[in-house]
Amino acid sequence: MNELIYIVSFIFLLIGLIGAVIPVIPGPFISFVAVVLLYATSDLNITTKMVWILGIFMLISTIGDYVLQILGVKKLGGGKKAIRGTIIGTIIGLFLPPFGIIIGAFIGAFIGAKSESDNFSQALKIAFGAFIGFVLGTFVKLAYSIYVIYYIIKLLFF
Repeated sequence: MNELIYIVSFIFLLIGLIGAVIPVIPGPFISFVAVVLLYATSDLNITTKMVWILGIFMLISTIGDYVLQILGVKKLGGGKKAIRGTIIGTIIGLFLPPFGIIIGAFIGAFIGAKSESDNFSQALKIAFGAFIGFVLGTFVKLAYSIYVIYYIIKLLFF
């Protein structure tokens, strides 16, 4: 039975890793589900404290993914309309996988920034801020998922 649990958990870990890069798959959450599954059903030495820590970091990385896009927009001069555009573009982009979130956030930020100012280059700069925030958010999610894989492998083999 343990072998089946390990296989299912490994599949979750792989899907979580893929989901860290593909926006429509909640990668950190799926990686965390693998940890909880192993914690609840296997004899691996996963402590309750570590489950809580990984859960908190999962929430931070998931929320941070969206917050970093907004911060990217703000940092490069975007106002409320650019931020709203980023959020609306991201939401619309969810329905246009796999690149809809990236393109949606970029276009939404651009349209929002353009409605605040007639400066095309400034609006483009703000839209790139949304893109940079997306890339940073993806990096955070990827780092989380890679760490979870490392943690589980370490417990299994060392």
